[in-house]
Amino acid sequence: MPAPTPRTALLVGAAGGILKEVSRELAEEGHTLVLFDRDAEAVGRLAEELGRITKVEAVVGDITDIPAAERQLTDIVDRFAPSILVNGVGGDTRVIGYADLTTDHFDQSFLENVVSSWIAVKVCAPRMAAGGYGRIVNFASAGGRTYSHFNNAAYVGAKAAVIGMTKQMAYELAPTGVVVNVVAHGPIATERVAGAFERRDPAQQQAVLAKLPMGRYGTVAEAVGSVLHLCSESAGYSTGSVIDINGGLYM
Repeated sequence: MPAPTPRTALLVGAAGGILKEVSRELAEEGHTLVLFDRDAEAVGRLAEELGRITKVEAVVGDITDIPAAERQLTDIVDRFAPSILVNGVGGDTRVIGYADLTTDHFDQSFLENVVSSWIAVKVCAPRMAAGGYGRIVNFASAGGRTYSHFNNAAYVGAKAAVIGMTKQMAYELAPTGVVVNVVAHGPIATERVAGAFERRDPAQQQAVLAKLPMGRYGTVAEAVGSVLHLCSESAGYSTGSVIDINGGLYM
């Protein structure tokens, strides 16, 4: 298989568990990376690590501050013209019953998951379309495909909206050479998710594992492969697709 063409990838939420590993793999493939994250220390460490392998730019910003994020993203597009975009922001480990949710929960979930992904695509996709090439990957959740044992209705609703939004964007961008897809992860043992699991008592842990057909959480390494495929040149005829990575949790 020929080596991938070196491109520029923008990763939003780059210091997070899954996206951090995606960044490492893209660096190994020789792509230039723009790492966007609000955690200055974490994204700085990652940029220093990957800067030994490829060209890296770290950008500290909060993607949920939409006006500021739009300005930063516009500057990134002007300077780097990324042709790969991965939106990895958004996550929730809170189990909250529907009757205990407030409008603030919904506002927060939709801002973090839907609006933040939209603003990145809004700024980046026109330049990709003008160049006739683009790979956009949004992060949803297995819960957004159906329901969740592990979260709440606000989060599940937001992730379902990410899937619907992705499909519409894929339809609109399909003639331009820009493909837009979504990965729907089930329970993956990132540091945050594994930490939430460890805080449960043993009986609760067993109850959680009993709901998983494979009897375990997925690993970060297992979560990365489909993301990388959707970032690659070989994904040119895949658009509007949802790839489930859930160990058989919802079939």
